[in-house]
Amino acid sequence: MALRFPVSIWMRVMKKIFAMLLSVSLAATLMTGCGGSDSGSEPAATTAAAENAGGSAAETEAAEAAEGEGSSMTVAFHSYFTTLDPALNTETVNSYVLTHLYSGMFRKDTDGFAQPEMCEDYTVSDDGLVYTFNLRDDIYWSDGTPVTAQDFEYSYLRVLSYGADNAWGSNDFVNFIEGAAEYNEKALTAGNSFDLTTEDHSGVGIEAVDDKTFVLTLSKPCPYLPGLMCSNGWLPVPQGTPQHDSLWAFEAGYPTNGPYKLTEVNETEKAELVKNDQYFKADEITMDAITMLCMPEQDAKALAFKSGEIDAATDVSMDTASAYVGTDSFWMMNIYCNYFLAINSGSTGPEWAKNANIRRALALAIDKDALSDILGGAEFYPPLNGYVPHGLNGVSGDFREEGDADGYTLSYDPDEAIALLAEAGYTEDNPLSITYKYSNNGIHGDVATALEQMWKAVGINVTFEAVESGVYYDQLDQGDFEICRYGYSAADSPIQFLELWTTGIQVVAAVDDPELDQMCEDARHIVDPEEYAQKLHEIEDYLVEENVYVIPLFDFPTPALIQNVTGQEMNGTNPFFGHCTMK
Repeated sequence: MALRFPVSIWMRVMKKIFAMLLSVSLAATLMTGCGGSDSGSEPAATTAAAENAGGSAAETEAAEAAEGEGSSMTVAFHSYFTTLDPALNTETVNSYVLTHLYSGMFRKDTDGFAQPEMCEDYTVSDDGLVYTFNLRDDIYWSDGTPVTAQDFEYSYLRVLSYGADNAWGSNDFVNFIEGAAEYNEKALTAGNSFDLTTEDHSGVGIEAVDDKTFVLTLSKPCPYLPGLMCSNGWLPVPQGTPQHDSLWAFEAGYPTNGPYKLTEVNETEKAELVKNDQYFKADEITMDAITMLCMPEQDAKALAFKSGEIDAATDVSMDTASAYVGTDSFWMMNIYCNYFLAINSGSTGPEWAKNANIRRALALAIDKDALSDILGGAEFYPPLNGYVPHGLNGVSGDFREEGDADGYTLSYDPDEAIALLAEAGYTEDNPLSITYKYSNNGIHGDVATALEQMWKAVGINVTFEAVESGVYYDQLDQGDFEICRYGYSAADSPIQFLELWTTGIQVVAAVDDPELDQMCEDARHIVDPEEYAQKLHEIEDYLVEENVYVIPLFDFPTPALIQNVTGQEMNGTNPFFGHCTMK
């Protein structure tokens, strides 16, 4: 992800959806892992880690790495960490860390396909509704405790019962798992008093049959479920992890089941990771320690890379990236991500935003080719007419290419924009005034300046509102914007982008359209792949061209730099450095 942005679009209380992205922020998109039976305010496994391996052991491992015992590398990220709780996360930068710490039932390979990870194998019923997973025998938490089906059961029920802040993370569970919607509603009503270890969940399609057998029963088919289960919310945490709290995730030393464990973390500075010897593929992990730095300031990041202080940098500026194009240091992180404008036509939005023709005028005033040139060229920022980015499957090929072949009605036309504004009563003597919100990092200021000039050319007055990236998506989730920049990343189905604007996913609906909600719900029940993809094309046309709820601007690949090491790769939409070796 899918993700929100700070990756990380997109819609939940106190956190950022989507992941989002952005030369610095994008969604991503979502979820957490499942079941168990222990209760208590502290995770049982976390307590064991503190007693057996925690504090002093973590300090020793960090010290050994610092002394040069084993290979180590330093990576600079584009933003601060907002949470490392898999259930709550929707932001790209957090996902970069979590993909190193945890392993779910599946993990994406370098080609983006979901491969069994914690499960040895799985079966699917003929109707596509019942998935039975057989867990591996050699999987352990970093404190040596076996990973069991009960851990998955606890984790997935925790996602559903965490609370309102987790509306985005629980969305796919609610949409696809039998009985999940009712269970989630009951949990939300009860609030923090809800205890998943005592609450009856027999009507929920989440079941640990025994230690090594786990069953998911869906309410409707989900052809891309294995890929979906690679995302955040589907990652397991130990039984006993606090049910309604995420602060524990910023205290290093708790058990993880992925390639690495966390030995030190400061959400505004860095996360220190060391190899997890209990990981079932530990012999394949070649990088012993990774320091992940928070470096939102682009110039500082560029200087740190040039001086050799850091070995890799994600989400670098185009100016910095351009200097390395054609060298071994340049790395374009291929992620399925869009950069677009969201318009708040909901109850908290301005009156002008409720007029589709005014929204259309804003779109027609934007010269996307010129915007791309300003930012560094189509090589880095390919103009995007449709909302779903390139790279996802459609009816018989690339979804975006199929959509573009049908034509596009919102091409640059400033004269038509002026005419539409005049029809709505906005003229040179009575100009439309709008407030454009963006996060004050990455390319977002440059985009804002370019848009201001284009809108000014058709008589629109623009006021800027620049917001610190760490709180940006929280404000959007609460409907605190008129028009804003957005970015979203997902790798399994175009519907992950489209359903972002259904009322069930949004915390405070900026797009409140029952017809859109119904179209997405209808699509989820379509089994035939071709019919399903065609329905998604119809939904995209409705969202973008008929109603102009969003204005696509460009595909948003992520330029990165790397030196001193080789072997970097992508796990879905997340970079992974575990297989790196020193040059």
